[in-house]
Amino acid sequence: MMCATLFALAWTSFASAFSGGITTTSFPVPAQGCNFCHGGGSAPVAILECVDCDGGLPIVEPLSMHEFKLTVFEIGFQDNAGLNVSSELGTLATGGAFASGTTAIAGTGGRLEITHTSPKAAASGMTEFSFLWTAPAADTTATLAAWGNAVDGNGSTAGDGATRVTIDVSVGENVPTPTATPGGGTPTPTPTPGASCPATVDLGCTTGFAKGSLLAKDGTPARERLVVRMLRGPALAQTDLGNPLEASEGGTGTAYALCVYDDASALAVDLHVDRAGDLCQGKPCWRPIGSAPNDPRGPGKGYRYRDTALGADGVSTIAYRGGIAGRSQVVVVGKGPSLPVGIPASLATTSQVTVQLRSSDGLCLSIDLNEIQAQDSNSFKAK
Repeated sequence: MMCATLFALAWTSFASAFSGGITTTSFPVPAQGCNFCHGGGSAPVAILECVDCDGGLPIVEPLSMHEFKLTVFEIGFQDNAGLNVSSELGTLATGGAFASGTTAIAGTGGRLEITHTSPKAAASGMTEFSFLWTAPAADTTATLAAWGNAVDGNGSTAGDGATRVTIDVSVGENVPTPTATPGGGTPTPTPTPGASCPATVDLGCTTGFAKGSLLAKDGTPARERLVVRMLRGPALAQTDLGNPLEASEGGTGTAYALCVYDDASALAVDLHVDRAGDLCQGKPCWRPIGSAPNDPRGPGKGYRYRDTALGADGVSTIAYRGGIAGRSQVVVVGKGPSLPVGIPASLATTSQVTVQLRSSDGLCLSIDLNEIQAQDSNSFKAK
């Protein structure tokens, strides 16, 4: 009994030893990262992006310094977050608009890594961390890797979950030659989508999301932003919003439309993503969360869309995750000049918004947001 007690005390000490930050050197199992110690919760949606790179693709000059941002989205009671960022090439340093709560520590190979000084609370449903990265002197492709750990702040490692995300940065002349080949690394023009937004709110959509938010920012060229979150939703299966994967994975070519309506049921936002089977930056734009629907082991949880080139109406990320009631969620992120202009202005006088994500298969998810937190011609926030 005493041995078991001593082991439990030792494990507790180890598991809580990194509340002030962690480097990859301290990951007992690198492939599991933060999830080696943290578990029992849900893996959050996390986005790693270059803030000041020209265009959607991170293509930078040798020895140039750039600001990057890691966003970890709150999920359920997991409303605090920590991070670890590492890169074998280039040099990391603290800095940027969301550098509070971060520090640089020597990690694997003596290279500086970025981590947290303590769990950082979410704001408006997300925790944002920023850092600086200086490119190496030689032409190459560098990969920045980040763990975003969403925690519930209960003092233990239970009820937490982490996600690993990466971003490839082309340095100097080592840049893929643009090609017009359909499905290539350069995004093809988005064809006329099979999903569309009705002129007014569709009352037949699936509801039941207990929490959500909409953030829209405009006014600064190339810094436009749209973030939609639908959280703690009804019981949903992987294919309850269609299947955008390749045919070899059982895909059916599903396209999607994000529709936002004002309090008069008038359409204010109309974004389209029709990229089933396409490649984004040399990889499938859509990937399954878990396994594909036709996997012999059984289907996964949902799908994730990622396009740093913003080739479809400025949308960079869509994450649809099914699960039991209270665990399903949707996150849609758009940014940059490809977003429609004037989204905040179109909602400047509304008292509520209805957000719907529609598929070309006739499926639809919906949430009403009636708590307006910010509202002017350049900024809108509701939950």
